[in-house]
Amino acid sequence: MRVDKPGGWLSAFARRGLRPGSAAAFVFALLCVAAATVLRLAIDLVSPDAVPFATYFPAILIAALIAGTAAGVVATLTSALVAWFMFVPPRFTLIHAQPWETIDVGLFFFAAFCIVWVAGRYRAIVRRLDTEEAYRKVVVDELGHRVKNKLATVYAILRHELRGHRDVWDSVAGRLRALSAADDFLVAGESGGVALTQILEMELAPYGSASVTMRGEPMTLYGKLPSVMSLIVHELATNAAKYGALSAPNGGIDISWTEDGDDIVVEWRERGGPAVVAPEKHSFGTSLIERSLGAFDGAARIDFAPTGVVCRMRFARTHAAPPA
Repeated sequence: MRVDKPGGWLSAFARRGLRPGSAAAFVFALLCVAAATVLRLAIDLVSPDAVPFATYFPAILIAALIAGTAAGVVATLTSALVAWFMFVPPRFTLIHAQPWETIDVGLFFFAAFCIVWVAGRYRAIVRRLDTEEAYRKVVVDELGHRVKNKLATVYAILRHELRGHRDVWDSVAGRLRALSAADDFLVAGESGGVALTQILEMELAPYGSASVTMRGEPMTLYGKLPSVMSLIVHELATNAAKYGALSAPNGGIDISWTEDGDDIVVEWRERGGPAVVAPEKHSFGTSLIERSLGAFDGAARIDFAPTGVVCRMRFARTHAAPPA
């Protein structure tokens, strides 16, 4: 596994973990208990009366998260035995007569088994998410491959049919190349960052740059936000080309973005197109636009103004900053 950041191998190991029930898992659990014991002995030099079981709780948590529930149970039982023998007076004996000592051990087992149970559920969720992510990647890769094949087929058919109409073919070919670039970007997944202007230019290239104006300071989007913004702009552009400003000879689109406190506000405003009439019900595309930014602490709203569609998009400014 490739590790790009210092210490990344540790994060990868923590997420991948060890096979539950394996010898390595149980050895790891015992090593966690040993480390907790060494730490408790070090504390004992300063404070002999410290809580006997204090250092064992993180050891049990780490063992359960990395090595599984069975390893967590082994770490719990071993921790209880070692702490009882070494740190509960009278030390180095397993015989104790004080009732409160028995209660302390009972509380330790209760807390420890709660930790093991929660860690087991968390580990199961992480494994399921990893499986779903791997499946999603396979599906997206396959979808990207099929889209490329279909677009290549359309390209070949149109090239053949329009071989006698050079001007028409040049215009169509340019738009097909722009659509192909947009599809490549969409299926590429997360990246180190994509400029907002790059997303807008890529999605609007098939319709000509003369009808589009952009205003705003340079801005880069990170994580999954570029793909989501690409989907939103693609939906807006498609609707504008079918029914709105881009369907009219003199129509155009003004796009601007500004900072508003902790948010970034992007406004899409159409002009010069046919008169706009609000639809009687929300279409799938409208619902997609309005819901897509929820995961980025934002929202989108479409107003069907008579002079042209206006879409205001808002998302947290943290998504326009490099990840830590």
